[in-house]
Amino acid sequence: MSEIPENIAAESAIIGGIILDPNALDRVIDILVPEAFYINAHSQIYKAALALNQVNKPIDIITITTWLNDHHQLERIGGTAYIAQLVDRTVSTVNIDLLAELVMEKYQRRRILQVATEIDELVKDTTIELTTVFSEVESKVFNLTQNNQEKFQPQTIGECLPAAFKSLEQGLEPGLKTGLIDLDSLMGGLQRKDLIVVAGRASMGKTWVGCYLANYVAHHYELPVVFFSAEMSKEQLVKRFLAMHSGIDSQRLINNKVYKREWEALSSAVSVLSELPIIIDDSPAALQNPMRIRSVLRRIQKERGELGLVVLDYIQKLGDRAARNRAQEIGKLSGAFKDIAKEFNVTFLALAQINRGVESQSNKRPTIADIKDSGDIEQDMDIGLLLYRDKYYNPETSNKGKMEINVAKNRNGATGTCVVLFSLETGNFHNVLEKVS
Repeated sequence: MSEIPENIAAESAIIGGIILDPNALDRVIDILVPEAFYINAHSQIYKAALALNQVNKPIDIITITTWLNDHHQLERIGGTAYIAQLVDRTVSTVNIDLLAELVMEKYQRRRILQVATEIDELVKDTTIELTTVFSEVESKVFNLTQNNQEKFQPQTIGECLPAAFKSLEQGLEPGLKTGLIDLDSLMGGLQRKDLIVVAGRASMGKTWVGCYLANYVAHHYELPVVFFSAEMSKEQLVKRFLAMHSGIDSQRLINNKVYKREWEALSSAVSVLSELPIIIDDSPAALQNPMRIRSVLRRIQKERGELGLVVLDYIQKLGDRAARNRAQEIGKLSGAFKDIAKEFNVTFLALAQINRGVESQSNKRPTIADIKDSGDIEQDMDIGLLLYRDKYYNPETSNKGKMEINVAKNRNGATGTCVVLFSLETGNFHNVLEKVS
């Protein structure tokens, strides 16, 4: 039987070097993660060094032993004598970065062996659907190629505090703005890791909201936006984006009717759109599921880096349409989308339909309970936006060209309704200094 890949001598030299040389940690911190050490004591000492470095404290035998003792780890790793022994054995830190790479290589080999074992067990379990096996295998192999520390690690509140304090100290806006002032003041922008559900009746403007936010994030933040369209084809969706940028009626664009005087504006729109990092996936609803969405996002994130926004149009199109408990089916999807938002550190915008029951109400403004097949959507969503246009029901209304956006649920902020100017023909949104009570 082959031996487990490890290099204890290199690990010892790294730990000794970090304690000896004040500059040594800076040379390995971007290479080495605590989990890479085969010996647990080395991992714990390295964690102590990272914690001290995070709060700008010096790293030496005294500070390391004090930190480990305060965190009840000193005796577990062999006491002060073991740390002193590592330092005494260290001759130089000249090649410490190369040693870090050696340790990481052994760690990656151990991970490969572990994943190979997991895949072997997965393949042999015939009770698991083959599509699930493929997805799990892809996920495991993909994660092997990432040299980053695991995203989700249990930490004490003391370990979490430095990052929280740093964000407070920097005072940066936590979310991406939408460009709609009143909406941003209510929900604080598009927060990473949030599941936002935008719900409305058919033809109320759900897809336009998705297009507007996708365009705004891609244009103003230059971040990749992934638009999963289970409703419209790529061509139809692209024509909506063209309408937004050219000011040409989207229905005419969909029907390929463009006036001569509009070609210049259309060409300009094409030029702008071609540079935007908007990726459209119009796979049929029957093929679209959380596993596939994860797979697509993994590939895009690997190619393009940090994601800006994920849009799904729309949630009720997915899943088993003939399921006995449709609400439960939709609930599973919303829970999965919330997990994806956290996993990829991105805002997940899921569009949703409202039950036609609101049509029989005297006040046709929807509530969260009116979301079709709502299931667990309400508890999974961080923010729920409900759309209403009075012109849809009252053609002679004085509120023509306006949309009400009701922030009906906001896990971490205020609720309330704001009014925006909205063009159903071109999908453009603008601010208006008016609120409804």
